[in-house]
Amino acid sequence: MTATTEKLQDIYTRKVGGEQYSYELEYTPGSRVEWQAKVYQDGALKGTPSGIVSENTMSGAALRQSVITLVEIAIENMLGIAE
Repeated sequence: MTATTEKLQDIYTRKVGGEQYSYELEYTPGSRVEWQAKVYQDGALKGTPSGIVSENTMSGAALRQSVITLVEIAIENMLGIAE
């Protein structure tokens, strides 16, 4: 990822099952947003979901929330996340 990479950490609790996961998220703002997350449960790495948003028009808080939502959907649906 480039020097303009945004980073954040957060916690997500699954609605189905109630398991809690922490994650570290990196993404690059711009017209082509690349994102990658490291998802942990009790300190153990459980997965590294990632993706690309093409033809992006969002920026700032809207983009940040959109990428957070993508990570939380991956966790909720256990997409690329080990149980």
